[in-house]
Amino acid sequence: MEYKALLAKKGLIDHNLTLMEDIAVLIEGTSIRSILPRIQYERIKPENCQETDLGDATLMPGLIECHNHLCIDASLQDHLELLSWSSECELTLIALKGLEKDLQSGVTTARCLGDRYYIDTALKKQIDAGRAAGPRLLSAGIGIKGLHGAGHIGSPHCGPEEIRRTCRENLRRGTDLLKLFITPGVPDPDSDFVPSYLSLEEIATAVEEGARANVPVAAHCIGGQGLKNCIDGGVQVIEHMYMASQQDVEWLLASNCVVDLTSGIFLDPSRESFLSPANAEKVKKNRVRVRRNVKRIIDAGIPFVLGTDAYHGFLYREAEYAVELGADTVTALRGITSAAARVCRLEHRTGSLKAGLDADIIAVKGNPLENISCLSQVEMVMKQGRIVV
Repeated sequence: MEYKALLAKKGLIDHNLTLMEDIAVLIEGTSIRSILPRIQYERIKPENCQETDLGDATLMPGLIECHNHLCIDASLQDHLELLSWSSECELTLIALKGLEKDLQSGVTTARCLGDRYYIDTALKKQIDAGRAAGPRLLSAGIGIKGLHGAGHIGSPHCGPEEIRRTCRENLRRGTDLLKLFITPGVPDPDSDFVPSYLSLEEIATAVEEGARANVPVAAHCIGGQGLKNCIDGGVQVIEHMYMASQQDVEWLLASNCVVDLTSGIFLDPSRESFLSPANAEKVKKNRVRVRRNVKRIIDAGIPFVLGTDAYHGFLYREAEYAVELGADTVTALRGITSAAARVCRLEHRTGSLKAGLDADIIAVKGNPLENISCLSQVEMVMKQGRIVV
C-alpha cells in the first residue's frame, strides 16, 4: 500500500474544525489513515512514506461548492446569454475550464444544479474514470422550470406529468439530485412581490419521484409563496433566498430546510462587468435589500451552506460575505466543508479531516479561523490522496 504524509504547522480537524498544532496527516491510498501530532508521526511513520512538508500552512478539508453550473462561467461576457446559442461542444469546453478553476481554488467537491445536454452527468463519469480533471461532482441533469418561468438554465414544463417524466429521465441518467426553478433569479427592484412558476402539486411530484430513488430535491427560490410551497412539498434545500422576508424566515425556522446562500451574485461588484447592461443595473438596484435579507437568514440561525452560482474559483468570497453579514467564522467554514458535505450526503466520505474519510485536503497560507480571507491563498490541493495542485 502506498503511504503519503502531509506535514504542516496547523490543521483544522474534524467537523468542528478544531485547531491542531504541528500536524501530520498520514494517508493510505485514497483515504486518511490517521491524524496525529508531528512528533508522534516521526516515531511511527511507515517506510517509503512520501512526505510533503507545507511549512507554516494550515491544512483543512477540501472545499465543497454547493451551487455550481458547468455550462456557465460567470467570468465570461454575457455568460447567461451564451446558453441560448452555444453548442454542446462549446459548453463542454466552458465546463472543462470551469472545473480547472474550481480545482485550482481548492474545491474538491462540487454540487451542480442543472446544465444543458446532461453535460454534468457526462463529465462526472469522465472525472470518476480519471479521463478528465475536476472536483468530485454531484449532478442534477436537466433543471425543471415552469413553462412561463424565468431563467436560462432550466427546461420549461407544464403540469405534474411533464415534471414526472423529466425527473425519471434524470434519474435514469444517474443524477444525484433533482433541481426545480420556482421563482425568478433577480427580483424586480421596484416590487416586493415574488412570482412563483410551479404549483405545490408540481413541486410535490418532483419530491415524490426523487424520494422513491432516495434522491433529494433542491429548489431555486428567492422567497414568497414559492418558498411556502417548497416547504409544504418536501424540498430539502432552498437555493438563494435573496428576498427573505420575516415571514419567510419564520417558515424556514419551522421547517427542516437548509438554505444554500449565493450572496456574491449581488454583493460582488466584480461580477457586474460580465452581465448585460440591463442585468447589471438590476443587480445594483437590488444590492442593499439582498444584503439585508441574507443577513436576516444568518441572524435567525437558519442552517446554511454556500455556493458561487458558477463564479468558478471564487468560493472563498462566499465565506467572506457570510462572515461580513454576521456569521461566525467556524459556521461559515462549515458551510463549505462539513455542513456542505451533509447537504451533499457525503459526510461519510469528505468534508472533514478525520481518519477513514477520503483524503480531500487543501493547504492555505495563514489561519482561516483568524482571517477567513486566507482561503484565497491555496498552496496545495489533494483529492482522494493525490496532489493535484
